[in-house]
Amino acid sequence: MGNHRRGHADRRRRGVSRGLITTVVVIAVLAAAVVGWFAVRDRADEEAAQAARACVEGPATLAVTADPDVAGVLRTLADDWTATSPVVRDRCITVEVTAVPTAVAGEALAAPTYDAAAAGPEPALWVPADSASASAAVAARGTDQTPRSVVTSPVVLGTAPALAEALAGSGWTDLPALASAGSDALRAVGAETLRLALPPGPSTAAALVAVAGDPATATGPLTVERATSTDAVSAVSRTALAAAALDGQGGQDASPDTALDALVAAPDPIAALVHAVPVTEQSLATRIREGQQLAAFRPAGPTPIADHPGLVLSTADETGRAAAAEFLDVVRSPAGREAFLAAGFRVPGGSADGSADAAPDPIAGLDFPPVDTVAPVPTPDARAAVLGTAAAPSRPASTTVLLDVSGSMESIDGGATRLDNVRAALDETLSALSGDGRVGLWVYSRGLDGPRPYRVLAPLGPATESARSGTAGLASITPQTATSTYASVLAAYRSAVENWTPDGPQSVLLVTDGPNDDTSISSSSFLQSLADAADPARPVRLDIVSLADNSDIDTLRTAAGQTGGDVIVTASSDPGLAGTLARLTSAR
Repeated sequence: MGNHRRGHADRRRRGVSRGLITTVVVIAVLAAAVVGWFAVRDRADEEAAQAARACVEGPATLAVTADPDVAGVLRTLADDWTATSPVVRDRCITVEVTAVPTAVAGEALAAPTYDAAAAGPEPALWVPADSASASAAVAARGTDQTPRSVVTSPVVLGTAPALAEALAGSGWTDLPALASAGSDALRAVGAETLRLALPPGPSTAAALVAVAGDPATATGPLTVERATSTDAVSAVSRTALAAAALDGQGGQDASPDTALDALVAAPDPIAALVHAVPVTEQSLATRIREGQQLAAFRPAGPTPIADHPGLVLSTADETGRAAAAEFLDVVRSPAGREAFLAAGFRVPGGSADGSADAAPDPIAGLDFPPVDTVAPVPTPDARAAVLGTAAAPSRPASTTVLLDVSGSMESIDGGATRLDNVRAALDETLSALSGDGRVGLWVYSRGLDGPRPYRVLAPLGPATESARSGTAGLASITPQTATSTYASVLAAYRSAVENWTPDGPQSVLLVTDGPNDDTSISSSSFLQSLADAADPARPVRLDIVSLADNSDIDTLRTAAGQTGGDVIVTASSDPGLAGTLARLTSAR
């Protein structure tokens, strides 16, 4: 029996595997190693986080310059972000937002030397009111990334509700006529004209660019060729001159707030010194929320937009550019979008499907309709030309054209008679005249109207009307006999002085191809009579276009010189004749 028990115990001892014990030990060692590795990793991460929080490169300030309209919201977002102790490139970032008008900041950033005294700390991030206003600075500084809008706000006309209704259907290019001549709809509510203020600033600049646009090509950006055309210069000038007459409320010294205050403070908005002011939708929303009785008139046509681009300037250091990019991400976050919507801005791509701008909820007196067509950003030169015209508007010219139709005008020049050449050039010139100028058309030879050597085809009057009647009458004229230049010039000049107006420059334009052959008036008598007809208080210029060698040219030069006029010697077949006539019949 003893052997049996021993054998049984031996079998039990042989049942404990040494391999199993080894496996268990190995697993335990591996587990300890894994736990140790995770502990080391976590400790390394913690040390890295602590190093980051320690700002091993020290603190840094992100300087942000923003137009005053967005500066408040940006400052709130900046303070919130700064409170999270952001670290960029091992530097602890503090954001400082400085509110600076776009024009002031743009001038400082475009200058060879930045003027911190005028525009505050030199920024790494700039948020101007609009891209057009920032073009010169962007060209000088460059941007670190493709500029994108932070927020947008359409440019509208802030006006009284009754006037907004009366203006319904009018477009941007209608504003010159509304400001200078009015409309039946305005007169129906008691307003003779639209008293449109033009305080300096991005909104006014955008409105003037829209006024200068060509309705036929309104979807393309305004070019310098269009901005300097007769029609655009006339439109901008008429609008600017009307604004300048608003007793300081709409001229260059006013501000948008001053102009709107004049409207809001008036007991009767129709009798107010100001009827309308170009402003952003957002700034108008702020006033309406305060209970002011205002409305947004949205002129027909492409809508100018204050697009508020976020510009990370290439001239900033690497930390500044990196911090600016991260802050823009914060600004464009859901919290940032909500903050801007609450302030009355639109948010790019913030609609439900991301295809359009998100708009604020309507408020009493103001809704936020979709923008059908956004006005393209004008070329920098075009915008500068428009603003130059507004600063020094061209006043409407009054010109009496006196055309020689004597027998010599039947001479052939370049395949047609001189008269036919001049007729074609005049037709082109008069057809292009803007409606705000005045023109008259006389012809002369001898005995054209009883004893008088001249005939009035169109009396001095609105350019478009005189052009139609004058060119129609000129079509039936045939060359006559003699050339009574002196008597005809004196009659036209005296008429111009008598019909003088203070609106703009007045002139008589003589177009002739030969000398005076009316011996009843000598050259010296003619010059003296011309001097006697002149009135320093009612200045009239005598300009002369001589179409051939003229033995009378010295007398004509003296006559023009007495009145401050020009003498141009050219051929009737010159392709530039129409351009010469256009220059001499325009304000200058």
